Amino acid sequence: MIHLFKSLARITQLKAETALEDANAIDLIDLKIRDSDVNLSTAKNTLASLIIRQRGEQKSRARIENQIVDLEGRARQALAAKKNDMAREAAEAIAELEDEATLRQQTCDGIGERIEKIRFSIEKAHRRMVSLKQGAQAAKSVAMERKAQKSINTTTSFTEAERLIAKVTNLSDPFEESQVLEEIDEGLSRRNIKDRMAEAGFGDPTKTRADDVLDRLAAKISTKKTS
Repeated sequence: MIHLFKSLARITQLKAETALEDANAIDLIDLKIRDSDVNLSTAKNTLASLIIRQRGEQKSRARIENQIVDLEGRARQALAAKKNDMAREAAEAIAELEDEATLRQQTCDGIGERIEKIRFSIEKAHRRMVSLKQGAQAAKSVAMERKAQKSINTTTSFTEAERLIAKVTNLSDPFEESQVLEEIDEGLSRRNIKDRMAEAGFGDPTKTRADDVLDRLAAKISTKKTS
């Protein structure tokens, strides 16, 4: 039983979270896009720093290579002048500079690999960001349409107007209603018994009928013809 209550409480919580998320979906989308923008900007700053560092390493390596070229020329001159000690000292310096140049190149290559990876990630993130922003615009348009549709469908003015129209159009005709009431009253008071008996053929008619008028007119026409 306790497990059941926990499950039901969890279901209620999930429903509440889902409803809250649905109600604030547009704001959450904007928030996530802003967070993504911040992350993308951070990645771009990192890329810029790596590019600057790589350029610095390239400049340092170029400077070292220039030093090596200069020392090699001087060492050759020293060897030509039989200054072996100075030539050896220059050779040792050249060896150190070559090791440093190699280290600089390795560092530069490593930075280059990191740059390519981050650049690829940024380009991919940028494409996703463009897609996200387009999707956000579409989501906002849909949300506005739904809101407008909901506003139209739930407007009480329509309902009230329809109810009043139905009420007015369904009202009975006052004249017809008075006639019906009169007939009811006559039936209750038996005032129309004479008319009903006359219509049934008992006694003289109490009202002029259309048939009587036609018979009278026909009789006048016959009289004129015979005269």
